[in-house]
Amino acid sequence: MSLNAMLNIGKSALAVNQAALQTVGNNISNAGNADYTRQRVDLTAAPPTELRRGLFVGNGVELDGIRRQIDEALESRLRSASAGAEGAKTFQEWYSRVESVFNELTDQDLSTGMSKFFNAWSNLAQKPQDMGQRQIVVESGKTLANQVRTIRGMLGSLANDAGGKVVTSTTEADRLVTQIAELNGRIVTGGGASNNALMDSRDALVRKLGEFVEVSTRTYDDGTMNVFAGSEPLVLGTRARGLTTEQQVDGDLVTYRVIFKDDKAPVPLTGGSLAAMNSVQEAVGEVVGNIDSLASGLIFELNKLHSSGQGLSGMSAVTSQNVVVDEFEPLTSDEAGLDFVPKHGSFVVSVKDRISGAVTSTLINVDADGLNSDDTTLAGLATAIDAVDNLSARVVGGRLEISSDSSSAEFSFSQDSSGVLASLGIGTFFTGSDGTDIDISQTLQNDPKRVAAALNGQAGDNQSARAIASLRDTALDVLGGRTLIEQYESTVNTVASRAAFSRNEADATRAIADSLIAQRESVSGVSLDEEAIKLLQYQRAYQGAARVVSVTDELMQTIMGLVR
Repeated sequence: MSLNAMLNIGKSALAVNQAALQTVGNNISNAGNADYTRQRVDLTAAPPTELRRGLFVGNGVELDGIRRQIDEALESRLRSASAGAEGAKTFQEWYSRVESVFNELTDQDLSTGMSKFFNAWSNLAQKPQDMGQRQIVVESGKTLANQVRTIRGMLGSLANDAGGKVVTSTTEADRLVTQIAELNGRIVTGGGASNNALMDSRDALVRKLGEFVEVSTRTYDDGTMNVFAGSEPLVLGTRARGLTTEQQVDGDLVTYRVIFKDDKAPVPLTGGSLAAMNSVQEAVGEVVGNIDSLASGLIFELNKLHSSGQGLSGMSAVTSQNVVVDEFEPLTSDEAGLDFVPKHGSFVVSVKDRISGAVTSTLINVDADGLNSDDTTLAGLATAIDAVDNLSARVVGGRLEISSDSSSAEFSFSQDSSGVLASLGIGTFFTGSDGTDIDISQTLQNDPKRVAAALNGQAGDNQSARAIASLRDTALDVLGGRTLIEQYESTVNTVASRAAFSRNEADATRAIADSLIAQRESVSGVSLDEEAIKLLQYQRAYQGAARVVSVTDELMQTIMGLVR
């Protein structure tokens, strides 16, 4: 073995250990970097030289590579767990806002409002001619309507906020997808899988993307990484399919779904915050539907009872509150455009002469059987009422106007088995069609005497008030056989149970993710104690290599001196 070989051994050892020291220094400097993956220097012995047969002498050390310490299987599990944890956290945070809307732990909640409202009707039934009780009925009804509208409005605002969150999150996820595709290109042209810094940057982007959409990955020998959502590719090499949103409108609610930019196909969402926000939109929509069903049931069922009842005085004129789009189409048809559809039946209109006290009652049939193409239209109903003595009826702007022909005549309605009066909004207590617009008839607010506590109009009659008070405990077909209270309690209980489950789910998934993060840290994280030991090790090796070079130089100087 020559002195030149020894000098090369020392030189290579200096270079290799210098690279090792630089790697350790890089690890130490990135100890606080959550996106950094610890790097390790892999050393290998240089091929030896055969001095004679069977006798080999070493030629020092070579740098085999500087590699990231990463467990791809663990990374995949961590991405999935993080997506689940982020999704559960997002759902819990948003659904807690749904729970807070109902404010059920105070005396201002909707269940208390309904109880006060129906109690007011019970009290009115005991004193049907008491103006004070009538005023209380009107005020409690207005309070209840305000509470329903407030809850519905807050839920609607929450739905809009959730939709906005989906849009902004999708925009951020799309940006990450684009950056991952760009990094794939830089990695291929910048050293492939050996470019540790770019690989770390891409992994960090994938982890961040996984907070929005649960993803899986596949890495290739050239360093590129394909990213998938379910079985659908998000990134293929340097091409990003892109993410965007598509608006969907259901009544007054606007929701968004996440789709691919290239073919507008829906993105599979199995985890992450976008999947959670999708669930939030569905959950809020379901609660909104329940509140609207409650409000619609309350409006129509109570109005059917009220419109068949009578107040302390009759009417000299009335205009229906609900507009019929086409007065010549059957009232049960879509073309009529009524929110509440009447059924086959009839009602009685009674005309009373205030002077003589004589009452004339006329039965008005409502044909809604769908047979013979002769179902009742608004125009036909106006004609039938107009034929009653001392009454005039006409359609103006899609509304039915009824008036008495004499200043001494007044009229009232009763025994409406068709529900057409409530459908048209004649003599009703509530106005509106659902939770967005429920309110109290302005006529009753102006004149509580028109509150229909009686059924036959006789003094002391309380049959309508009693029937309305008992509506609280009446199973309604429109609510699937539930009472109004049961419908509301079912909604509140569902919200509460989901909120509790979401809190438990968020805690459980976070614990799993934290456990995997700890495992990843043990594999890929930087331990300052370990790096300090390696620093000392490579320092000593570097000093030893320098000593080899120094000794070799002295030996060469000695030989040169002998030659002289």
